[in-house]
Amino acid sequence: MRAVRVGVAASAIGTLIATYLLAIRVVGIPAICGPALGPFGGCAKVEASAYSSIGPIPVALVGVVGSAVLFVASLHYLRTRSKFSLNIWALAAMVGAAVELVLIAIQAFAIGAWCGWCLLYGSTVIVSAATAIMAAAQAERETTAS
Repeated sequence: MRAVRVGVAASAIGTLIATYLLAIRVVGIPAICGPALGPFGGCAKVEASAYSSIGPIPVALVGVVGSAVLFVASLHYLRTRSKFSLNIWALAAMVGAAVELVLIAIQAFAIGAWCGWCLLYGSTVIVSAATAIMAAAQAERETTAS
């Protein structure tokens, strides 16, 4: 059950980070991410890149929606043990983790800059995926044992 709680917390934090990134994009203020963060201070360069949106849709908006789905599904699973919620959580987390790995590779190889906020956000999605896998494995063990 601890893994599920960690997944809920990671998804909540991810939703907050993605909302912050979307807000700075919409309002147009620079992210709190500068030289003090050393190699992870490239937020402005990442945000200005062609990879920061999919057509007119900011990637941060996709993050807000994705993390909200992870949060709602994981919280619903925590409260109800619904197999449907677990399946939605696990599927969304796997897709999200795959997308995050691609976005990390894009920062490394295409943009050549690291956004600390983006990496922190990506880690919340990857943690959610890991905890969803653990929850699914535990649910399977409980089903097999019954």
